[in-house]
Amino acid sequence: MTQKDLFFKLIGILQKHNISYAITGRTEGYPDNIGSDVDIVVPISQIDRFHSAVWDFDKMEGTQVVQMFQHECVAFYYIVYCISSDGVVCIQPDVCTDYYRKGRLLLKSEYLLQGMHESKQGGFNVLASEKEFIYYLLKKIDKRSISDEQFNHILHNYQKNPNAAIEEASKFWNQESVDIVRQAFDRGDINMLIEHLNVLQTGIHSSHGRSFTDKIRNSLLKLKRILHPTGFVIGVLGPDGSGKTTVMNQVKKDMVHAFRRINQYHLFPKDIKESSPNTNPHGKKKRGFIASLLKLCYFIALYNWGWMKKVAPAKIRSTFVIFDRYYDDILIDPARYRNGTPQWVVKLVRSFIPQPQLWIVLDAPTDVIQARKAEVSYEETERQRRAYIMYAENKAHCLLVDTNRDVKDISKDICKFVCETLHERAVKRYKK
Repeated sequence: MTQKDLFFKLIGILQKHNISYAITGRTEGYPDNIGSDVDIVVPISQIDRFHSAVWDFDKMEGTQVVQMFQHECVAFYYIVYCISSDGVVCIQPDVCTDYYRKGRLLLKSEYLLQGMHESKQGGFNVLASEKEFIYYLLKKIDKRSISDEQFNHILHNYQKNPNAAIEEASKFWNQESVDIVRQAFDRGDINMLIEHLNVLQTGIHSSHGRSFTDKIRNSLLKLKRILHPTGFVIGVLGPDGSGKTTVMNQVKKDMVHAFRRINQYHLFPKDIKESSPNTNPHGKKKRGFIASLLKLCYFIALYNWGWMKKVAPAKIRSTFVIFDRYYDDILIDPARYRNGTPQWVVKLVRSFIPQPQLWIVLDAPTDVIQARKAEVSYEETERQRRAYIMYAENKAHCLLVDTNRDVKDISKDICKFVCETLHERAVKRYKK
């Protein structure tokens, strides 16, 4: 299944549920080149119907709703993944009703949808040119950022009906600011618009204040993000040479659309400067019992402080957090960490350390691992392999992955595992 297929599945779902809608944004390349998210406007009276309808994706083979971000009180960003034999495909319906920015009501949905019509490409509805002009212009001005492509999209809609576009602009700015907008688009001068972004943004906010109710709703939305973070944490384990770096790079490419950002850490939740690889991980002798115990206690402090400072805020900001190695590695390879305490002590300490939500254990034949990295003996690699396999078999929420095959197939298996968990969470939180 392709992204184009998913797009028309989305349109079919909207039509099936009799939802009035219009696709906004740069749709010139649709449906063959969709890009990232699909911006949709629906009437506020039909938003509950949309929330119910989007779960029709779950009825399709290999397709799941994995995330939903609420970025304004009536704006919702769904993420749908389809994992099939063809690979990993994603579509992101970003639906809004009344257009709010930072708690301010700027445009009513019913007003926005006036004059909507079928696109030239056919098969889906778009806004009237003057409505698309003001809607997209307001979004870019409020973000104080506009690219050449975005400017050209707004300019294209302006040129279809300049008088109607300026009439829309006059509802948000005084005459001086309206003249700036008119001149910028009459001349096709993006620099003129950029020079006045601050003034135009101030004009939007001064002409459209926030009611007390809007402030309360916006505060509750922020609280919801804290109580129900949309980020996710995985730990990736395996012997040196099992392919962690290669596999994680592919997973990051395949999962990039499911989150706002991706953070990766090595062993600890802290920023570490790049260093040369350790070619002799067993080169130093073990610490004594007391020194090892103190080191483990230090790990408790390091992990908990790192989670509080970095991981927890990242989860609130919808971040995919990947750990390359984790504390649990000490159970498998104590010599690498110079640990001189018994395993029961290591396990006891683990109970005081925050845990990732999912675990990925990478494996490959010993000969393959040794060919990739021969930093320890053949016998040690074999021992570690058996230990990691046993760990994976006895660990909840853990996937054992054979890395002796194409990296895209490996990533597909991992993405499926992560998406299934995300889907379960989304169903509990959002499905009505």
